[in-house]
Formats: sequence, structure tokens, C-alpha cells
Amino acid sequence: MPSNSLNYTKAAVIVHGKSEFHIVRYIYTNLHLSVKIIAENKGRSSIQINGLKDYLNKKPFRSLSAFAEEYSVEYDRKRKKLNNFKLFIIMDTDDCSDKMKEEYITKSLFKNHPLEKYIVPIYNISNLEDVMIKAGIMVERISNSEKGNYYSKVFPINTDPVSLDTVKQIQLFANKIKNVKETNMLEFVNYCMDQISDMK
Repeated sequence: MPSNSLNYTKAAVIVHGKSEFHIVRYIYTNLHLSVKIIAENKGRSSIQINGLKDYLNKKPFRSLSAFAEEYSVEYDRKRKKLNNFKLFIIMDTDDCSDKMKEEYITKSLFKNHPLEKYIVPIYNISNLEDVMIKAGIMVERISNSEKGNYYSKVFPINTDPVSLDTVKQIQLFANKIKNVKETNMLEFVNYCMDQISDMK
């Protein structure tokens, strides 16, 4: 585990697929945050709401200590809690039942899980493409085979130092999605922006 608390992971994000993978990577590289993306084959294989329970029963998620060690999260062994950390899960809602969708959004799907209090479910209704179109970011739907290239161009990796310009890029994205009621992705963006404020 890192000795400097500034090096600890502040957020981990379980992503549905490659589109979400590119957006999360775009945000944390622009802000230079310590964020871990949890994905299947870099998003090339999807994780769905109806498979989340099984996914969260895998070895790294079974205990706070194991999770903290796997993802470099600050862990208070005495109080048995994670410090300064949230686990975001970004999912489409069109590939599960209405009941499971409701359980996901209300967090009841994660009841009694060791990470329950740290989980923030991020939803895109019915899917990310719907949200991107309503936000005016995407003009029209694209095929699955095009998504990797499209999202990597619209949401590129930033290797330059954090600057006012890179922060403005994220603020611009936040402004575009803030009035789209079919998503709560702004919660993730705002959390990331808050980490920048804390570092000043």
C-alpha cells in the first residue's frame, strides 16, 4: 500500500462496456486523479446489472481489506472502513428487468454487501447512447463495432499536466449532461471535480 495518502485510490469504477470505459478514462486523465477502472477486457466484454451480484462476489470484492489491497485504497484496519473512497458502477438499464433496474438504482441490490456503503450506482436510461444524444454529444446512433473508435476520439486520453483547459473540458461535459434526467452521471463527474478542489 502507498505510504502517502495522496497516492491512494479515491474512486474505482465498474463499467458496463467500452463506451463507459473511454468516458471514465477521459475524466480521470484530464484531472490526473487516482481512479481505477474495473472492466471486462477493457470494456470489450460487457458487465450487466443482472450479473452484478455474481461479479461482486468475486475474490477482490468479498472483504474491505482484500478490496483495499487489490485497488490501493486507504483502509482503516482498526475501524474496518475505507477512507476517502467511493465505488461507482456505471450501467445501462435496458438489459435487465424493471424490478432489477429499480433495485440497482435504489441500491437495494447491494444490501449487506461489504462495499454497500461505498457503492454509488450510476444509471443511463435506457442506455448511454440515449443519454449522449439527449446531451447533444452524439448526433446519431452508431454500431457496436464503431463505439471504440468513436468514444476514443470524442473522449481522448490526456497525457499533459492538469491545466485550466483540461479542467474546463470536464466542466463542459458536466454542463452537457446536467439537465439530462435519464442519467445521474453528474454525481461521478462532480465527485472527481471535488477531488481536484481538495488537492488545491
